[in-house]
Amino acid sequence: MRNRITRLKAELAQVVRQRGVQRTRRVRVPFPTASIVGYTNAGKSSLLNKLTGATVLAEDKLFATLDPTTRQMLLPGNQKLLLTDTVGFIRRLPHGLVEAFKATLEEVLVADFLIHVVDITSPHFEKHRETTLSVLAELGAGDRPVLNVFNKVDLADAIEIRAAKRSVPDAFLVSAVTGKGIEELKVRCQQMIVNDIGSVQLLVPHDRYDLVAKLHTLGDVQSKEHTEAGVLLTGRFPPSQAGLIKPFLYVPPKRKTKAKA
Repeated sequence: MRNRITRLKAELAQVVRQRGVQRTRRVRVPFPTASIVGYTNAGKSSLLNKLTGATVLAEDKLFATLDPTTRQMLLPGNQKLLLTDTVGFIRRLPHGLVEAFKATLEEVLVADFLIHVVDITSPHFEKHRETTLSVLAELGAGDRPVLNVFNKVDLADAIEIRAAKRSVPDAFLVSAVTGKGIEELKVRCQQMIVNDIGSVQLLVPHDRYDLVAKLHTLGDVQSKEHTEAGVLLTGRFPPSQAGLIKPFLYVPPKRKTKAKA
């Protein structure tokens, strides 16, 4: 048993290293990121599939998703978002599984925002929400911006829908099966990644049109003007792109003041 425990700990450490390498690669090709979190069997993997067109395993089964899966999601305006599915949370998590959960939930710590999915048909959905928020706080991700989503609305009755709206008035009601509410959810995802900072102006040199095209996929480009010095862009971009846009921030030249006679 000790040998098996040692081997499992080594495998978990390898998982952490692999996730770190994958995360570093994504940073090199910077795109905004979001993680789907929620109580087990809330329909997180089904929602990931609906939003991205992926075919991730989606079963009504405890811990059906243990290895986080990341897929690319196309938002309105051709902006791209990397969406990660995570393991489902449970109450009274056995101590022996704590480390395994931490290894699979590291993505929530670096995501630009979280999509908290709740099964609207569960009579215990409020407790499930509390459990998820409690685990996020324990992981140090309690300060992440959260987009609340009630899934399986196609199976809900009027009483369940009223209860959900009363509990979380700003939540989105969606169905990962029928697609109800999915387009509205995509629009909100776009708003989540560009609303964290105000509009900025960038001056991109004419020999960096590749960057101009990339900026259209990373944020919300509001205007574009070709000048002698380069392409002057005005837009809103998520905080994760600060390192990319900083060298191109545009500072208007100061007006010369007339000297007093």
